Amino acid sequence: MAAATATDLSMPEPTADMLQRATINWDAEGQPHATDFDDRYFSRTSGLSEARHVFLHHNGLPQRWTISTRPFFTIGETGFGTGLNFLTAASLWLDQISSGTLHFISAEKYPLSRSDLQQALSLWPTLSGLANALIEQYPPPTPGIHRLYLANKRIVLTLLYGDANTMFASLSGSDHPLFSSRNNPVVDAWFLDGFAPAKNPQMWTDDLFQTLARLSVPGTTFSTFTAAGSVRRGLQAAGFEVQKVSGFGQKLHMLCGHMAEPIAPDVSDIDWQPASHNAEFQPPWYLPPQLSPPSSALVIGGGIAGCTTARSLADRGISVTLIEQHPQLASEGSGNPQAILYPKLSSQRSPLSRFGLMALLHASRYHQRFLGEEATGSPCGVLVLPKDQHELPLFEALARQHPAELVALVTGSQLNEIAGISLGIGAGLFFPQLGWIKPVAVCRALTDHPLIRRQTATIATLHHEQHQWQAYDQHGTLSATASVAVIASGTGSAAFTQTAHLPLKPIRGQISCLPATADSNQLKAVICGEGYLAPASEGIHTLGATYNIGETCTTLREEDHRDNLAQLQKTAPEAAALFDPVDANHLDGRAAFRCTTPDYLPIAGPAPIAEHYRLDYALLRKNARAHIPVAGACWPGLYLNCGHGSRGMSYAPLCAELLASQICGEVPPLEQDLRQAIHPGRFIIRDMKRGKQ
Repeated sequence: MAAATATDLSMPEPTADMLQRATINWDAEGQPHATDFDDRYFSRTSGLSEARHVFLHHNGLPQRWTISTRPFFTIGETGFGTGLNFLTAASLWLDQISSGTLHFISAEKYPLSRSDLQQALSLWPTLSGLANALIEQYPPPTPGIHRLYLANKRIVLTLLYGDANTMFASLSGSDHPLFSSRNNPVVDAWFLDGFAPAKNPQMWTDDLFQTLARLSVPGTTFSTFTAAGSVRRGLQAAGFEVQKVSGFGQKLHMLCGHMAEPIAPDVSDIDWQPASHNAEFQPPWYLPPQLSPPSSALVIGGGIAGCTTARSLADRGISVTLIEQHPQLASEGSGNPQAILYPKLSSQRSPLSRFGLMALLHASRYHQRFLGEEATGSPCGVLVLPKDQHELPLFEALARQHPAELVALVTGSQLNEIAGISLGIGAGLFFPQLGWIKPVAVCRALTDHPLIRRQTATIATLHHEQHQWQAYDQHGTLSATASVAVIASGTGSAAFTQTAHLPLKPIRGQISCLPATADSNQLKAVICGEGYLAPASEGIHTLGATYNIGETCTTLREEDHRDNLAQLQKTAPEAAALFDPVDANHLDGRAAFRCTTPDYLPIAGPAPIAEHYRLDYALLRKNARAHIPVAGACWPGLYLNCGHGSRGMSYAPLCAELLASQICGEVPPLEQDLRQAIHPGRFIIRDMKRGKQ
């Protein structure tokens, strides 16, 4: 027998922004063994047969799929590992079910490297089609929620990178004990996997079982390979009925069962009446409303926020009317000829930095088909250059804190090779998965869907009558009706009675279009620093962009062209020299307005009823920690997706997916605290605590 060999021995140390990779030994048969837990990922005899017996058969699959009346089925799993259980279930779904979506949510604290995943899955050639799609999209070990789409979105994989209990708890609507079981997404079947309880006791806890119960309903099933008494007792205490049945292969027993009735937490000592005293839990102002999945929706705004939202809803079978005031899509803030998937990492784990990172990773997968098409973009990578030598230590720290497949510190000749030109700069950060796209072409492609109908109108008012939203134009003519409405019209999003409280601010930005030269055509990657310079597309480089606060004019200005050129000169003098001489007076360009918010985070979620918020949470004016067990009042079926600033291409896809998940009652693609951070009601709550409301 050959000696086992270890892989990834030179892996970087885990950080707050990077999980520890699984350390794998490969035995003589080529099967993986987890050295940190001294356990196998699957049966030595047949991992595929084990997955079918333990997890599919004992959850009643595929029989339950054939009798379900819902358009989707949700499976939750406590250990993703090699992805074998996921691929087995997904393959069966595609073979047995002709329509609908399988949602698979799986937690993993020690993700495999891409190379180890590929080696493990090569053991099952029958799964190679789905396995290759998984490997292609497999995210780096960045903590948080990663959503992947396979098989034309008939399979949706949501990977929860982190501690299983923490990550599954983050999917609930609220952590307030009086509301912890309200408006939560529902899991139909649980695959309780992971290493043996004796070897991984940190995962198999009573807290985890209680969390799983809150995401279950009567009839939710579970199965697990283990028959450990502690697991059986923990599941029973959480409300599951448990059976001991025959295990797989040489394993005598395993457990399976179903949710009888979730055991509600004891809240007898919590008063339902608001009071000004300090409370342990913040008011559940952010609790999402519970809706029946709608058959129709209207989306106001034809920029990237509106188009991604329309597509996310249409992909779920909802008929969408997309209303844009201009004849062409992406005519305002989203209309530049080239848009950069721009990274902005931080050494601090703030809500802004965490959301920005997760949105960027999501966008890099979301836009992959556009980046790979010459007509819509280029996956050329993005180079971020330091403003000065004092920024290099920060760059070095960021490269250490994040996985190399996301960002790497490059120096000298390597930097020039990536750029395709000599930059004369010592070092920079390289993001290989990013690039630039053409927003107008992307918006057109996104709305090319049989369930999306485009309409040209300027919507002035919204009325809600008989469970329908009615959109009227500036002449008072009814333009569209639907049970759900999403406002995604940039700074115009605050123009409605229902949203007038939003603190949106327009910031003018002007780009410059530089004609390519023989030398500048050699530029292969986007350069970012004080501004950005994109590689040539159709003979033109996009250079940008200015930040003009308090201005309302979109007329091109020579001084702004000069500012853009000065930014390039400061960022990369040798790149600027490629265009000498430049006559700023004769440059083409474009000016438009970014829609920004006070905290620089976007606005995505249900639209609050501002007057109700101010009444219901009035005690916050006296005590920011007041006891107010009241759910936030929202306009029924009204949502917002705006405030993306200069990062619409990065932020909008994740926000659109969040809205569609909330509207359809699916598992959200963001952790609860980040959903709060971008909730439309946060500004009202914040101002009341500060005495401004």
